[in-house]
Amino acid sequence: AYTVYVPIAIFFVLCPVAVSTKLWSRTRKGGTLGWDDLTNVLALFFALSTGGVLLDCCAHGYGRHWVTLATDDQHEAMKLFYISQVTYKTSINLTKASILLLYLRIFGSIRWFKYACAFMLTCIASYWLASTGGTLFQCTPIQKAFIPSLPGHCINNLTFWYANAGFSITTDLIILVLPMLPVTTLEIPRVQKMALMFVFTLGIFVVITSCLRITTIDIQAKTHDKTYDISSTMWTVIEMNVAIICSCLPQLRPLVVKLFPKLVP
Repeated sequence: AYTVYVPIAIFFVLCPVAVSTKLWSRTRKGGTLGWDDLTNVLALFFALSTGGVLLDCCAHGYGRHWVTLATDDQHEAMKLFYISQVTYKTSINLTKASILLLYLRIFGSIRWFKYACAFMLTCIASYWLASTGGTLFQCTPIQKAFIPSLPGHCINNLTFWYANAGFSITTDLIILVLPMLPVTTLEIPRVQKMALMFVFTLGIFVVITSCLRITTIDIQAKTHDKTYDISSTMWTVIEMNVAIICSCLPQLRPLVVKLFPKLVP
């Protein structure tokens, strides 16, 4: 279970600090908070909720061999894991929405860009509804998702998880590339353009963690030791929280200027 405990403990500190610093940077000179800030805070709330649920999940044996757990702990651990899938999907999609809303705040006067962001927001909202619905109703009856011995049937989790991961990576890449053209049209020195593009491309770390996570999905979906083979859960925690931190980075320039005035023009 330490593979889940450790990243949760680290990000329980880092993510609130990142979001709080972002809000401070936005308001310190009289700036107003916007929808991008609200969705960022909500993403943090659901990320912390996911961490809390998974810690409780570990307390019921998540991270230990399935056959060593009491039946009640088996069912409770799987129920909490089931809940964490919903809170994870909510957090990661709120983070994507937060980034797109930030783009609209910065480049919203560009007509094509405004429509592109609106289209992506619609796609992400639709994806969240579909993926959350698919998670909640993955089994008939619903309880079979966390009580495998019940009669009934479930969807193919491997296919479902791969489809979710593939869509998530695709949207991450689009969100990563989307602001590059507007940045090139800004009338600012080339060095500052490059610096701004670099900040936006830091989101590549989210794509990397998503790709690392997808390599572990097969193991967790196929295993019979449901509470022990949990490497995918570790990468889920990392991906979700790294996304939140990366979404805050574009607005941390005032802090960098304050701490390192000679580094930033």
